[in-house]
Amino acid sequence: MTLPRSAKRSRLDSRSCRALAGVLLCLGLGAARAQPPDLEGFWTVKREQTPSDRALIEELPEDAILIEDTGGGELGLGEFAGLTLTPAAQEDVRTYDYAAELRRENTCVPPSAAFYMQAPFPMEIYQGTELIVFKMEYFDMYRVIFLDGRGPLPEGAPHSKSGYSVGRWEGDTLVVETTHLAAGTFMNNGLNHSDGLVMTERFRLSPDGTTLWATQLYQDPAMFAERAARYMAWTRVPGEHVFPYECDASYGD
Repeated sequence: MTLPRSAKRSRLDSRSCRALAGVLLCLGLGAARAQPPDLEGFWTVKREQTPSDRALIEELPEDAILIEDTGGGELGLGEFAGLTLTPAAQEDVRTYDYAAELRRENTCVPPSAAFYMQAPFPMEIYQGTELIVFKMEYFDMYRVIFLDGRGPLPEGAPHSKSGYSVGRWEGDTLVVETTHLAAGTFMNNGLNHSDGLVMTERFRLSPDGTTLWATQLYQDPAMFAERAARYMAWTRVPGEHVFPYECDASYGD
Protein backbone atom coordinates (compact mmCIF):
# COMPACT_ATOMS: atom_id res chain seq x y z
CA MET A 1 0.00 0.00 0.00
CA THR A 2 1.39 3.36 -0.98
CA LEU A 3 0.59 6.27 1.29
CA PRO A 4 -0.35 9.60 -0.19
CA ARG A 5 2.47 12.11 -0.19
CA SER A 6 0.60 14.24 2.35
CA ALA A 7 0.27 11.28 4.74
CA LYS A 8 4.02 10.57 4.46
CA ARG A 9 4.77 14.18 5.24
CA SER A 10 2.37 14.04 8.21
CA ARG A 11 4.10 10.93 9.58
CA LEU A 12 7.53 12.53 9.13
CA ASP A 13 6.33 15.71 10.79
CA SER A 14 5.00 13.65 13.70
CA ARG A 15 8.34 11.85 14.08
CA SER A 16 10.20 15.14 13.86
CA CYS A 17 7.97 16.65 16.52
CA ARG A 18 8.56 13.71 18.83
CA ALA A 19 12.30 13.92 18.25
CA LEU A 20 12.29 17.66 18.83
CA ALA A 21 10.24 17.21 21.99
CA GLY A 22 12.78 14.68 23.22
CA VAL A 23 15.65 17.06 22.56
CA LEU A 24 13.86 19.89 24.34
CA LEU A 25 13.09 17.60 27.27
CA CYS A 26 16.72 16.57 27.50
CA LEU A 27 17.81 20.20 27.31
CA GLY A 28 15.37 21.07 30.03
CA LEU A 29 16.66 18.32 32.27
CA GLY A 30 20.21 19.38 31.52
CA ALA A 31 19.40 22.94 32.46
CA ALA A 32 17.85 21.73 35.71
CA ARG A 33 20.94 19.72 36.54
CA ALA A 34 23.15 22.71 35.73
CA GLN A 35 21.62 24.83 38.48
CA PRO A 36 24.41 25.67 40.96
CA PRO A 37 24.11 24.63 44.62
CA ASP A 38 22.24 27.05 46.87
CA LEU A 39 24.77 28.60 49.27
CA GLU A 40 22.44 31.32 50.52
CA GLY A 41 21.84 31.64 54.24
CA PHE A 42 23.51 32.02 57.62
CA TRP A 43 26.67 30.02 58.26
CA THR A 44 28.49 29.56 61.55
CA VAL A 45 31.98 28.14 61.96
CA LYS A 46 32.07 24.35 62.23
CA ARG A 47 34.85 23.18 64.52
CA GLU A 48 36.20 19.90 63.19
CA GLN A 49 38.91 17.78 64.78
CA THR A 50 39.11 15.90 61.49
CA PRO A 51 38.13 17.55 58.16
CA SER A 52 34.79 16.20 56.95
CA ASP A 53 35.64 16.86 53.30
CA ARG A 54 39.01 15.29 52.63
CA ALA A 55 38.24 15.31 48.91
CA LEU A 56 38.43 19.10 48.76
CA ILE A 57 41.78 19.04 50.53
CA GLU A 58 43.07 16.37 48.16
CA GLU A 59 42.26 18.66 45.24
CA LEU A 60 44.87 21.13 46.48
CA PRO A 61 48.20 21.06 44.62
CA GLU A 62 50.53 18.41 45.99
CA ASP A 63 53.14 21.02 46.91
CA ALA A 64 50.72 23.21 48.90
CA ILE A 65 51.46 23.46 52.62
CA LEU A 66 48.29 23.19 54.71
CA ILE A 67 48.12 25.69 57.59
CA GLU A 68 46.13 24.37 60.54
CA ASP A 69 45.12 27.55 62.36
CA THR A 70 41.50 28.08 61.32
CA GLY A 71 38.47 28.74 63.51
CA GLY A 72 40.37 30.59 66.23
CA GLY A 73 43.41 28.33 66.25
CA GLU A 74 46.76 30.10 66.26
CA LEU A 75 50.32 29.03 65.57
CA GLY A 76 52.93 29.82 68.18
CA LEU A 77 55.84 32.19 68.02
CA GLY A 78 58.20 31.13 65.25
CA GLU A 79 55.78 28.50 63.85
CA PHE A 80 54.90 29.03 60.19
CA ALA A 81 53.60 25.58 59.15
CA GLY A 82 56.83 24.83 57.32
CA LEU A 83 56.75 27.83 54.97
CA THR A 84 60.07 29.22 53.82
CA LEU A 85 59.95 32.93 54.62
CA THR A 86 61.59 35.51 52.41
CA PRO A 87 63.98 38.08 53.94
CA ALA A 88 61.16 40.65 53.91
CA ALA A 89 58.86 38.30 55.83
CA GLN A 90 61.62 37.37 58.27
CA GLU A 91 62.15 41.06 59.00
CA ASP A 92 58.43 41.54 59.63
CA VAL A 93 58.47 38.64 62.08
CA ARG A 94 61.65 39.86 63.80
CA THR A 95 60.20 43.33 64.41
CA TYR A 96 56.66 42.21 65.23
CA ASP A 97 55.33 43.89 68.36
CA TYR A 98 52.63 41.85 70.10
CA ALA A 99 51.83 44.74 72.42
CA ALA A 100 51.01 46.95 69.43
CA GLU A 101 47.99 44.77 68.65
CA LEU A 102 46.41 45.96 71.91
CA ARG A 103 46.95 49.64 71.32
CA ARG A 104 43.85 51.73 70.73
CA GLU A 105 44.88 52.79 67.21
CA ASN A 106 45.15 49.15 66.15
CA THR A 107 42.12 47.69 67.93
CA CYS A 108 39.68 48.26 65.08
CA VAL A 109 41.96 47.67 62.09
CA PRO A 110 40.40 44.80 60.10
CA PRO A 111 42.50 42.08 58.46
CA SER A 112 42.17 41.09 54.82
CA ALA A 113 39.99 38.30 53.42
CA ALA A 114 43.03 36.03 53.53
CA PHE A 115 42.66 36.09 57.31
CA TYR A 116 39.12 37.15 58.19
CA MET A 117 37.48 34.28 56.30
CA GLN A 118 38.99 31.78 58.74
CA ALA A 119 38.14 33.74 61.90
CA PRO A 120 35.65 32.16 64.36
CA PHE A 121 32.74 34.40 63.39
CA PRO A 122 29.60 33.66 61.35
CA MET A 123 28.64 35.02 57.94
CA GLU A 124 25.65 35.38 55.65
CA ILE A 125 25.74 34.53 51.93
CA TYR A 126 23.47 36.18 49.36
CA GLN A 127 23.52 34.36 46.03
CA GLY A 128 22.51 35.64 42.62
CA THR A 129 23.31 34.70 39.05
CA GLU A 130 25.68 37.62 38.42
CA LEU A 131 27.33 37.86 41.82
CA ILE A 132 27.53 36.41 45.33
CA VAL A 133 27.87 38.57 48.44
CA PHE A 134 29.49 37.43 51.69
CA LYS A 135 28.44 39.47 54.72
CA MET A 136 30.89 38.80 57.53
CA GLU A 137 30.18 39.48 61.19
CA TYR A 138 33.91 39.95 61.82
CA PHE A 139 34.63 43.68 61.48
CA ASP A 140 31.39 44.07 59.45
CA MET A 141 33.31 43.13 56.30
CA TYR A 142 31.74 42.39 52.90
CA ARG A 143 32.95 40.47 49.88
CA VAL A 144 31.50 40.74 46.38
CA ILE A 145 32.26 37.82 44.05
CA PHE A 146 31.46 38.54 40.41
CA LEU A 147 30.06 35.66 38.35
CA ASP A 148 29.50 37.56 35.10
CA GLY A 149 32.77 36.61 33.44
CA ARG A 150 34.46 39.96 33.81
CA GLY A 151 38.21 40.17 33.40
CA PRO A 152 41.03 41.49 35.60
CA LEU A 153 41.14 45.01 36.98
CA PRO A 154 43.08 47.61 35.01
CA GLU A 155 46.61 48.50 36.02
CA GLY A 156 46.72 50.83 38.98
CA ALA A 157 43.38 49.74 40.46
CA PRO A 158 43.29 50.14 44.26
CA HIS A 159 43.77 47.34 46.77
CA SER A 160 41.35 46.71 49.63
CA LYS A 161 40.80 44.39 52.60
CA SER A 162 38.33 42.31 50.55
CA GLY A 163 40.17 42.56 47.24
CA TYR A 164 38.74 41.89 43.79
CA SER A 165 37.06 38.50 43.41
CA VAL A 166 35.88 36.77 40.22
CA GLY A 167 34.13 33.42 40.52
CA ARG A 168 32.94 30.60 38.31
CA TRP A 169 31.12 27.32 38.82
CA GLU A 170 32.99 24.10 38.06
CA GLY A 171 30.19 21.58 38.45
CA ASP A 172 29.10 21.81 42.08
CA THR A 173 32.19 23.78 43.16
CA LEU A 174 32.43 27.56 43.32
CA VAL A 175 35.96 28.64 42.35
CA VAL A 176 36.98 32.18 43.30
CA GLU A 177 40.12 34.03 42.26
CA THR A 178 40.98 37.07 44.41
CA THR A 179 43.62 39.71 43.75
CA HIS A 180 44.20 43.31 44.90
CA LEU A 181 44.16 42.42 48.58
CA ALA A 182 45.74 45.10 50.74
CA ALA A 183 48.77 43.83 52.64
CA GLY A 184 47.86 42.57 56.09
CA THR A 185 47.92 39.84 58.70
CA PHE A 186 48.46 36.30 57.46
CA MET A 187 49.12 34.59 60.78
CA ASN A 188 48.73 35.89 64.31
CA ASN A 189 52.44 35.61 65.01
CA GLY A 190 53.98 38.36 62.92
CA LEU A 191 53.76 36.85 59.43
CA ASN A 192 51.97 39.16 57.02
CA HIS A 193 51.05 38.82 53.37
CA SER A 194 51.94 41.38 50.72
CA ASP A 195 49.58 43.25 48.40
CA GLY A 196 50.68 40.85 45.66
CA LEU A 197 48.96 37.87 47.28
CA VAL A 198 46.78 35.81 44.92
CA MET A 199 44.12 33.71 46.64
CA THR A 200 42.17 30.87 45.01
CA GLU A 201 39.18 29.48 46.90
CA ARG A 202 37.01 26.44 46.29
CA PHE A 203 33.61 26.28 48.02
CA ARG A 204 31.50 23.13 48.05
CA LEU A 205 28.18 22.25 49.70
CA SER A 206 27.66 18.92 51.46
CA PRO A 207 25.10 16.57 49.87
CA ASP A 208 22.57 17.29 52.64
CA GLY A 209 23.07 21.07 52.28
CA THR A 210 23.98 21.61 55.93
CA THR A 211 27.75 22.07 55.67
CA LEU A 212 29.81 24.44 53.53
CA TRP A 213 33.41 23.47 52.93
CA ALA A 214 36.17 25.65 51.51
CA THR A 215 39.87 25.72 50.83
CA GLN A 216 42.01 28.76 50.23
CA LEU A 217 45.23 28.49 48.21
CA TYR A 218 47.73 31.34 48.53
CA GLN A 219 50.63 32.42 46.37
CA ASP A 220 52.78 35.27 47.67
CA PRO A 221 56.40 35.01 46.46
CA ALA A 222 57.25 38.29 48.17
CA MET A 223 56.66 36.68 51.58
CA PHE A 224 57.00 32.90 51.30
CA ALA A 225 58.44 30.52 48.73
CA GLU A 226 55.82 27.78 48.67
CA ARG A 227 52.11 27.77 48.03
CA ALA A 228 50.11 27.71 51.25
CA ALA A 229 46.54 26.61 51.94
CA ARG A 230 43.81 26.54 54.56
CA TYR A 231 40.72 24.37 54.98
CA MET A 232 37.56 25.62 56.71
CA ALA A 233 33.96 24.58 57.25
CA TRP A 234 30.67 26.18 58.30
CA THR A 235 27.26 24.87 59.40
CA ARG A 236 24.04 26.32 57.97
CA VAL A 237 21.65 27.67 60.63
CA PRO A 238 18.25 28.69 59.19
CA GLY A 239 16.66 31.87 60.50
CA GLU A 240 19.79 33.39 62.05
CA HIS A 241 21.60 36.60 61.09
CA VAL A 242 24.97 38.17 61.75
CA PHE A 243 25.10 40.98 64.28
CA PRO A 244 26.94 44.30 63.96
CA TYR A 245 30.55 43.98 65.07
CA GLU A 246 30.67 47.62 66.18
CA CYS A 247 34.33 47.66 67.11
CA ASP A 248 34.99 50.27 69.81
CA ALA A 249 38.61 51.33 70.20
CA SER A 250 37.87 52.97 73.56
CA TYR A 251 36.34 49.83 75.12
CA GLY A 252 38.00 49.04 78.43
CA ASP A 253 39.36 52.54 79.03
